[in-house]
Amino acid sequence: MIDKSILDELRGRDVILFVADEGEIAQEKVPFPVVYTGMGKMRMFSALVKWYEARTGKGKPVILNVGSAGSARYPIGEMLNCSHIVNGGSELVYDRIDLPGDGCTVFSGDYFMSTQTFSPEQVKDLAGKFDLFDMEAYAAAQFCKLHGLPFYCFKAVSDNLDGSLKDWQTILGEIREDFTVLLNELKAD
Repeated sequence: MIDKSILDELRGRDVILFVADEGEIAQEKVPFPVVYTGMGKMRMFSALVKWYEARTGKGKPVILNVGSAGSARYPIGEMLNCSHIVNGGSELVYDRIDLPGDGCTVFSGDYFMSTQTFSPEQVKDLAGKFDLFDMEAYAAAQFCKLHGLPFYCFKAVSDNLDGSLKDWQTILGEIREDFTVLLNELKAD
C-alpha cells in the first residue's frame, strides 16, 4: 500500500514521471509528463542526465519513478511506495538511499531477480532481506540525491521471483490501470 502521507506530499507539486517501459504508464492517460527510460540502471541514469541537461525551468520538479518490481512478500498487483533503495550490483554490494515516508525496501539490481539469474539460495536470502526487486530505482535515487531533486518511488508487484513472468502483458495492463487511477487522483486533489 502507498503511504497516504507520501500522496499528500505530492499533491499540487510539479511531478515528472520516469518509467522504464511504455507498458507501465500510458502518457496520454496521466496528468504528468512521462520520460520513458528503458530497463536498467544505466538507461535510467542516462535518461535523467538527458532530461536534466535539456530542462528549461529553474525550479526543482519532483521526480517520481513508477514501475513494476518483483516480490516474494507481496501479491502481484500490490502498489507500494519505496522508502529505502538499495544498490545491488552483480557483486551484491549494498549502498542505501533513504526516502521520505514509511514504505518498503527495494533491491535495485543489474539483472531480473529470479532463480534463472541467481542461485535459489541467493534468491531466498535476498527475498528474506528486501521487499521488492527492480532494475532502475537506485539510479534515479542517486541522480536526484546528487542534484538536490526531490525523489519518490512507487512500484507495483509484477512477479514473484520464480523466473517466470506469468501472463506478463495482462499483469502489466493491470499495473498500468492502477497507476493511471492513482496518478489522476493525485493530480485531481
